[in-house]
Amino acid sequence: MKKFSFKYSPIVWVLISLVIVSCALGFIWNVFNLTKGNLSNTFNVVAYSFLCVITLILTVFAIGLLVYGKYVIKKGYLYTYFGFVRSKIDIKDVVCITLFKKSNKLVIYLKDQCYSIIVISPDSYDDFVVSLRAQNKEIFYDAKIDGED
Repeated sequence: MKKFSFKYSPIVWVLISLVIVSCALGFIWNVFNLTKGNLSNTFNVVAYSFLCVITLILTVFAIGLLVYGKYVIKKGYLYTYFGFVRSKIDIKDVVCITLFKKSNKLVIYLKDQCYSIIVISPDSYDDFVVSLRAQNKEIFYDAKIDGED
């Protein structure tokens, strides 16, 4: 089993951090309203409670994106963990892996005409390709310069 962590761009780090801070502040604000606000109105109690739950879930999900974003190669499948959301690709369906040198992007192409851009550190590209090809020797590897055929 091989694991490769996501390498988010700085703008993604900033945006996810803003989501975490906003949701955490929203959670604190709604807890404050629940403890100090006008609780004689049932609607307010339900609304603040609902908002507490939603903001807490969003905070946990956003933290999960930062902490648990990874690719895992095991037992013939490529698993993508995007926080708590998981997807899997059968490695037998991978036809080609292409490294676009100019943009330094690694892309996997599947049998059903789909593709996926691999978001890991460029230092891990070789290890990732070797790990996939160890599971399926028929995967073609190519390196291209963007815009050239």
